[in-house]
Amino acid sequence: MITNLFIAAFGGPTEGCCKHFDPCPGEAYCFVSGVFGHNPARKQRIDEVVEHYKALGGFSKFNEITEAQADALGKELAARGKSLNITVGYDHWMPYIADKVGEMAANDKGDFLALIMSPHQSSVSWDGYLRRISEGLEKLPEGDRPKWAGVVEPYWNKPGLIEALAEHTQKAADSIGADLKDASTRLLLSAHSVPESIAKTSDYVMQVEETAKLTAEKLGAADWKVVYQSGPTDSRIPWTGPFLEDAVEEAHKDGATAVVATPIGFLCDNVEVLYDMGIEGKEKAEEVGVKFAAAEAVNTHPAFIAALADQVVAAITK
Repeated sequence: MITNLFIAAFGGPTEGCCKHFDPCPGEAYCFVSGVFGHNPARKQRIDEVVEHYKALGGFSKFNEITEAQADALGKELAARGKSLNITVGYDHWMPYIADKVGEMAANDKGDFLALIMSPHQSSVSWDGYLRRISEGLEKLPEGDRPKWAGVVEPYWNKPGLIEALAEHTQKAADSIGADLKDASTRLLLSAHSVPESIAKTSDYVMQVEETAKLTAEKLGAADWKVVYQSGPTDSRIPWTGPFLEDAVEEAHKDGATAVVATPIGFLCDNVEVLYDMGIEGKEKAEEVGVKFAAAEAVNTHPAFIAALADQVVAAITK
């Protein structure tokens, strides 16, 4: 019987040393270095991204928001008569996925479902989280391993996600007096850039494009474009584009007087959203002379939480 839901997410730095370095260079450095595999050859890029975190206080609200999403989902499931024990673990920060899998198993011997907190599928996100869950199970004695009953289906095109994205986008447009139904406003729908080699071996780009199309259609947007952000500046291999800042400049050249940017590939307002979009995107817009607003991520929007609950219930009753 399925009694547990394991939520796996990327994670972000919170207060508390991870013990990887001695002396500790700071949580933001430890986190970013870990994302890059603690590779000395990437130190320039690591230092660059660490500065983004420092500009926003040195920490991230990623885990806090994810826990709030989990709490809201638990309440929504309970209201539907589908109460589950919910455990949250992170790939790149404490509490780590493998550790939380062990904790889940110790607390409840029932079967579990996995919910991946990523709207689009690729080997560096969705598949990676599944591997971490497997690694957590393998660390347990065989007799103590709970049964993994399945994975909640992806939700990149579900109406609840689209509704949440559209509402937050409209609110951002209203904040600068921009009319999304007029061609003078360009809507940029942004996801995390990935290496093109990875994009070619997954449905990532197709899913991102469908999320963007459905969101733009719900808004009746006259002018919209899929863009990518948070890609490295020092890579020797091509990454998916166009990049957000370049797209803002292009919008100006095409005659747009306002740009609204929406993070369709991010489920919470983490530092990548707040810095890459809210700071760098805004600075580029000011530089070229167009009005700019960045939409809030879906966070705990009720429609998004309901969409997750729909997917969980479908997996339980499958």
